[in-house]
Amino acid sequence: MGMAADLDLLVGAHSGPTHGLGAAMIVGVATWIVWQLREASSDVRTACASAIAYASHTLLDWLGTDSSPPIGIMALWPFSRGYYESSWHVFLAISRRYWLPEFWTFNLYALARELLILVPIALALLLVRRRSTAPNAA
Repeated sequence: MGMAADLDLLVGAHSGPTHGLGAAMIVGVATWIVWQLREASSDVRTACASAIAYASHTLLDWLGTDSSPPIGIMALWPFSRGYYESSWHVFLAISRRYWLPEFWTFNLYALARELLILVPIALALLLVRRRSTAPNAA
């Protein structure tokens, strides 16, 4: 769900409304509706988890470096059509200029940096989740 915002690359509208918090809310509501149509129990937790996972993309892209105009993302869509970019550039820009000799070197470096930042966070969250769901040995 966190990667779904980048489906806008297929229509050439990257970093627009699909990268906004409004889109995350729409995803949450759509998830809840799907659960209702399946006549399953109303799973609000799944809808919230979907919205949060989607919104994580907004946060991570906001922390990234953007090198192509318009700079930033429409993080506050539909409340604002402005583009926002953090002044703290945690993640590097990704080159889409595959014809340049440094394309692979630059993008592999950017990928390695992202993994060094995000994998420890993911592992810590997994550890916390396992500890919170483990049966008590008392």
